[in-house]
This record gives sequence, structure tokens and C-alpha cells, in this order.
Amino acid sequence: MRFGIVRKDVTPPFPTSMAGYGARRDYFDGVNDPITFTAVVLEEGGRRAMLGAADLCNFPDDESTPRLLDQLAAVIGCPRDNILLNASHTHGGPKLTGHSAYSRRRYDMRAAARYRDWLFEQVMAAAREAIGSLQDGTLWYGEGKTKLPMNRRPDRNGQVPNAPNPGGPVDDRMRLLVFRNAAGEVAAVGMRVSAHPVATGAQHLLTADYPGAWRAEFSRAFGPDVTPFFLQGAGADARPRHAADGDRWRALKHAELPAVGQELLAEMLRILTGQGLKEIRNLTLQGKMQPIAAPCEKRYVTREQFQELLKKGGGYAEYAEEALEFLDAGKPVADHGTFHVQTLWLNRDLALIGLDAEPLCGLGRFVEAAAAPAEGVLLGYTNGCVAYTPDTAELKRGGYEADSYLYECWTGPLLPGLEKLMAEAVMRNP
Repeated sequence: MRFGIVRKDVTPPFPTSMAGYGARRDYFDGVNDPITFTAVVLEEGGRRAMLGAADLCNFPDDESTPRLLDQLAAVIGCPRDNILLNASHTHGGPKLTGHSAYSRRRYDMRAAARYRDWLFEQVMAAAREAIGSLQDGTLWYGEGKTKLPMNRRPDRNGQVPNAPNPGGPVDDRMRLLVFRNAAGEVAAVGMRVSAHPVATGAQHLLTADYPGAWRAEFSRAFGPDVTPFFLQGAGADARPRHAADGDRWRALKHAELPAVGQELLAEMLRILTGQGLKEIRNLTLQGKMQPIAAPCEKRYVTREQFQELLKKGGGYAEYAEEALEFLDAGKPVADHGTFHVQTLWLNRDLALIGLDAEPLCGLGRFVEAAAAPAEGVLLGYTNGCVAYTPDTAELKRGGYEADSYLYECWTGPLLPGLEKLMAEAVMRNP
């Protein structure tokens, strides 16, 4: 097999809004650490695929990302379904465009569009350079544990607030993709962890958050010739445990991030230097992107219902306003959400599964199991991010993550069974 890996600094070169917090609507004040994009191109037997890793809250969930995938496919020389663009979901990154009225009303969308266009140029350049730097080598996979994530969905008097929940479920697996050159030397390491990169909260410095802290510590240990890249899993219901402060979350000072990076590096080294790494041979590089229509509860449908919500005000007012705009234009309010499940089989034993969604850990594990008996590695926030995706148990518990319909302007919450729909859309071992 051959691989090419190129990292670009994609820190905004001009003022723009920050993503991740609706109450933080102004521009960033400065840069704590670089925002990066890494292109990883794989090739074997005339087949190619690309994995992109970015310090973004998410890639745009509008028509611009499919266009980018088409352009990348033409440059790389592979099917579009062989390209996965994974965002770390850092809440310290720049804002990008999206389809929701919620974003359009809160952020400078001209600046977001300007950054999107500039970012996409850098992504294309990274892909071209990665192809130009293809080298012979090997790919390895390993798995271990991380203590980073803490559940953020406790039970509090029948409510499910966003607060520390030390005993709650998390995906505590750290998973590595290790690239070695022809001499057997480590050339790059991709680390997949499942937790919100929100350790520093809603401050006003651009930051990759804990993934950036891990990369900085990695580079100090391995030097500039070995490339680290970060992949986000199913961490929609988890935050870094370092931010837990009793029954609430605190914002770490940026100077505290290196300690988090050092812990992650130590956990990564235990996997890298252990006996569990497996070589991924005979790459097949076969991908498929499958759309699914996830039905919603028909809680609000009529004009009268939305007018009543508008009178109530509060968090439902913007939802009602957007719904009435749809009805005024002669369009129905959607009674389903459209998601995409993307499967990229690296070989017959290992599949990457990308969701353009914000998956909770229970859903993530259920969807991964669809690849059995092979290994499935789920990546959330891939090629966009439509909404939170709870499994049936978490959906029934409620909470913020169950109310995505308010931001997507659907008729109500997603119905139970979403994890089964997504698992059924996973491409079986080809």
C-alpha cells in the first residue's frame, strides 16, 4: 500500500465568528493554538480513498460540502463515497455556513462563507499535496483505553441537564491508525477519541482544545517529521473529565490544556508500544454513502400550533417563526430528518463508519456492531452534522440532545429506533 499525509494550518486569516456556543456571537480575540486540516490519502491496487481530519465544530451541513466531496474525488481519482471528512467538533473553532435559521440569525454568515471558501481551497491543496507525496508503507490498527471522557447526562429530579455524571456511560476506547514508512518507522498516527472538545468552554481564543494539546505533546515527543491527526467518535454525551467541578462544568484556562495533552499522549503510547497493534493488509478501499430518512414525531404540524408556540416565546419562538416561514412559502415542515451513513472498508477486517450527525455513545456502539465480525470504527461529525442522534434509551430519557428538532425545524423529536435505521444502512463486508 501507499499513503500520503499532509497537514495544513487553516487558522482563519481574517476576523470571523466562533462556532459551538449560541450565546457567543462575536469574533475571536486571538489564537491559542493552530486550527488544522490533515489529508490522508491511501492507495492500493489502483484504488484510492481519503480521510480528512479538521479542527472544526463541523463541516457545513449545506450543499457546499457535497460539492467539495465531488471536487476531491476528481482530484484524488476515487469515488466520492471513498472520502470521509471528519471534524473534531471543537467549540473553539471558526463558524462555517449551515442551513439552519438558528445559525443565520446569530452569526456573521458573510464571514462564515468567506472562511468556508478559503478553507475549501486549503483542503483541495492538501489533497493534491498528499497525492504528490505518496510513499510505500504499512497501516496498523490498535485499541486501548482513555480516561478522558465523562458522561454529561445525569438524572436530576426527572430532568437530564448538561452536567457531570461520573457513573454514566461513555465510549472510553482510544483507537489508533498508525502509518509506517517503508523502513518501518512511524510516519503518522491518527487517534480516535469520543468526547466533546470543550475543555476551555466559551472563551474567545481559537483553539483545537484537547486534540490540539495532544498534537503539541505528540510533536514534542516524535519531532516534526511524524504527523499526528485526531478523529472524533461518538462523544455527543461526553465532555473531558478535567472540566468537571462538582455538579457543574468549569472552563479550563488555556494554560491547563497541555496537561490534558500529556495524559492523552501517555495513553496513546501504551497502545503504540504494546503488543496489540495489527497490520491492516490487502486494502480494499470500498466505500458507500447511504442516505436514510429518520421519522419524527408529528408534534407540531398546523399553522395554529406554531402560532400558539410563537405567543409563548422563549426557546420555541424561533422554531415557530421558521416553521411559519415554511408554511407561508407553501412548504411543509419536515416530518423526518435526512442523515447519511458512510461506510469505508479499509480491508475485509476493518471499516470506518461516518455519520453526518452528533452521535451519543450508545448509538455509536450499536451502529459499529453492524460491521461484525469485522471491526467497525464509528466517526461522528463526518461530511457535516445534521443533529444529535440518541439511541432509543437516551431519546426516551429526554434532555437537550433529544430536542434537535427545534434547530432543524422538524415536526417533533426523532422517533425511537434511529440506531437500527443507521445500522441497517452500514455497507456489509464486500
